[in-house]
Amino acid sequence: MASSEDARRRTGYDVTETAADDVLSALRAAEPPRPDAGVVWWLYAGRKPRTPYLVAGLRGARGSLVWHENGETFFPADGAGEDPVDYFSLQGAHFPQPAGSDVSAEEVLGAVRELCESRTQPACVSWKRT
Repeated sequence: MASSEDARRRTGYDVTETAADDVLSALRAAEPPRPDAGVVWWLYAGRKPRTPYLVAGLRGARGSLVWHENGETFFPADGAGEDPVDYFSLQGAHFPQPAGSDVSAEEVLGAVRELCESRTQPACVSWKRT
């Protein structure tokens, strides 16, 4: 299992190997390179090829969620935003998140916790296929 310091530096997590509280703590502690941007992570439910994953970002009181599974992409059914929003990896790479993926930070954190615990698509979010 990774230490808390390792967890804070990582951008991607295999949630089968990292405690939910460590992942959530790292997400909350990350600082974006610009005040108007967010930080994004890739959360995997294992290491096998074609493993489903959640792209989760935090940007103050808002965030972004995108679920990927079997070559399909899903956004929150109630996701907001007409334009992409700037997000960056912890290493500084620019990864704008798509329009329609914007939700509250609380919803992001709830979805991440559920993924860590269930290792399946978070049911606390209503999803729509893009």
